[in-house]
Amino acid sequence: MGIQHHAKAPTSLFWPMATAFGALWGAVEITLGSFLHMLKIPFGGAILASLGAALLIAQRQVLPQRGLSMVTALIAALCKSLSPGGVILGPMIGITMEGLLVELALLVSSRFIGCAILAGMLAAMWTVFHKLLSSFVFYGMTLIELYVAVLQKAGQWLGHEGAGWWMALLFVGIISSIGAIGGIFGWRVGQDAARSLEIPP
Repeated sequence: MGIQHHAKAPTSLFWPMATAFGALWGAVEITLGSFLHMLKIPFGGAILASLGAALLIAQRQVLPQRGLSMVTALIAALCKSLSPGGVILGPMIGITMEGLLVELALLVSSRFIGCAILAGMLAAMWTVFHKLLSSFVFYGMTLIELYVAVLQKAGQWLGHEGAGWWMALLFVGIISSIGAIGGIFGWRVGQDAARSLEIPP
């Protein structure tokens, strides 16, 4: 009887799950996001993105239905528009893109831990790519060239020409690790929830 009930669950629970998790993610973005931004916590954007990815990954362990992560992200973005600062286009685009990246990473399998780790890493890395893309759109190549010059200067200060690039790789490694941790956390929480609800694998 329980298996028959769960067989119907994907259709009946899609919108309630999307709405509940989207509202939760939006609330996290409004509250914790503002707190991290105000205190200027290092890697705050990556931490926030990995938490969002963890929510989506946990959700897909319970309801492994394609399209759910994307719809949830759109709802979270709409909730973000209700923040005290009003409609903030940048964060709303960021949330939507993170949802899309998680959706793409989980296309092969919602419940494979490797896909969950990839999803977390992509969501966290978007925070870096988004800043570079924004800089390119608004300031052109000049700012990108400035970033390169800063890396080269850092290498000179450290006494090694390529040291600046190693620092950049270290930075990317830290961001990726934060995302991977979020992916694993979301996968484990979701798997535990699926088992407690007796949802078949």
